[in-house]
Amino acid sequence: MLIVGLGNPGPQYKKTRHNVGFMVIETLASECRIAFSEKHEVFLLGSGRVDHETILIAKPRTFMNLSGTAVRRILENTGIDPSHLIVVHDDIDLALGRIQIKTRGGHGGHKGILSILSTLQTDQFYRLRIGVGRPPRDLDAAEYVLRPFKSEEHSLLARVIRQSVEALHCMVVVGTQKAMERYNRKVIRDQ
Repeated sequence: MLIVGLGNPGPQYKKTRHNVGFMVIETLASECRIAFSEKHEVFLLGSGRVDHETILIAKPRTFMNLSGTAVRRILENTGIDPSHLIVVHDDIDLALGRIQIKTRGGHGGHKGILSILSTLQTDQFYRLRIGVGRPPRDLDAAEYVLRPFKSEEHSLLARVIRQSVEALHCMVVVGTQKAMERYNRKVIRDQ
């Protein structure tokens, strides 16, 4: 299984809503003691294990709108079929505190997913959508996702990242259907 977290490279984007895919993949890497040891022109790649299952994890080095270029190169270099790909990304159509595992479908306005769909010419991959909430009415969605999370959201964000990592473990070890049943209806609350 290949798990790719989406985000934008560079320190100025590190804590933004658009980079929640990177946040999740970095937490997974840390917990599984996986280093991004392979550094390619358009992606970083690491390998390790979740329980007894071997996984590859990757971060594109391209900007979000060019994610498809990186994902195609990762698949070519690893020989993995898109049907064994999980893409972790932000989603403004889900409230902060919701995650959703999805198979197939369109891009829903997400430029990174649009790039992957266009480049791979298939929707036969899994997605872990992480809710970041809708922008206020007076703010453009593109500008909103490039802003950092508010300080009052940090506690809930940490719980969402934790739940997302658990969902990825479940997808890899138990299976996607069980993970969907377990996590798609759950609402994560701040404590």
